[in-house]
Amino acid sequence: MRASPATYADVQGWDELVVATGRPHLTQTAAWAEVKAATGWTARRFVLEDGRGSVRHGVAQVLLRRLPLGITVAYAPRGPLVEPGRVSEAITALRDALARERCASLLCDPEVPDDAGLLAELERAGVRRSPVFVQPRRTLLMDLAQEPDALQAAMKKKTRQYIHKAERGGVVTEQTNDLDRFLAVLRAVAARDRFALHSRAYFEKLVSALGDRAEMLIARVGDEDAGAMLVARVEDRAWELYGGWSGAHGELRPFYLLKWRAMLRMRAKGARRYDMWGLAEGADDPLAGVENFKLGFGGEVVEWIGALEIPVRPMLYPLWTLGARRRLARSAA
Repeated sequence: MRASPATYADVQGWDELVVATGRPHLTQTAAWAEVKAATGWTARRFVLEDGRGSVRHGVAQVLLRRLPLGITVAYAPRGPLVEPGRVSEAITALRDALARERCASLLCDPEVPDDAGLLAELERAGVRRSPVFVQPRRTLLMDLAQEPDALQAAMKKKTRQYIHKAERGGVVTEQTNDLDRFLAVLRAVAARDRFALHSRAYFEKLVSALGDRAEMLIARVGDEDAGAMLVARVEDRAWELYGGWSGAHGELRPFYLLKWRAMLRMRAKGARRYDMWGLAEGADDPLAGVENFKLGFGGEVVEWIGALEIPVRPMLYPLWTLGARRRLARSAA
């Protein structure tokens, strides 16, 4: 397999190529690269094909971050987009393509199962598990191909009860284009739970780049906003990007209803796989506090193979391992 730089025509129709793989991911779209460009990342796009270029096996969008002295590091978020059995050769093909410049390392986190046989194959190819990760390794997937009644039947009893309680209590859920309204709720969540939040400019860029693929949703009680969510969709897949409960009107459980209504909204738009974007990796993981809440909605817990890394220029690789790895992994999130 080889990784050929995308042609002009490929770049113009990049998202169509992503969808054509049958395993599209939001972070492999042109819009995501546009968002990350605002924080210093540059996109390279590759078509993964056989040696003759006659058979296409997938694609990969790789984000590059420049270090001093013209050195770069590379990250393929949720890529490469290939069949699980071709992940190893796809990563090594990307490595070979990136070796033409002063690239120290390549980090990938494809959505493929955590499989011992695949890991052994990756190790033989020089690909190793990374001690850092950008995207969550564990997540919860909801099968929106099911009817709403079947989805609710699979939920924990308390979750169903809280959804109905919010409905009876007059909680209203609605779509909004008001970014400041959305961020007011998110800032309340961040202050309570003590986590950092991107700037308003970042969110403005995110919403603008995603366009009609993204929706900001609000749960309110009367005139007071109590919950907010940002969800996005590519073809039949949807993701929760940001969200939370402000702390107001807890007795009415507004965020339970908002999450349920978000799923129904994405289902109505054609989504059949809904990703809650992360479960905890351990007790000290920031997601630990919300894991039980998410699990109440049913669904399937999935464990992906996790972050993988490979040296591109072996002489430069120590620059990645000695400090750039953790710093740049955080900036890529």
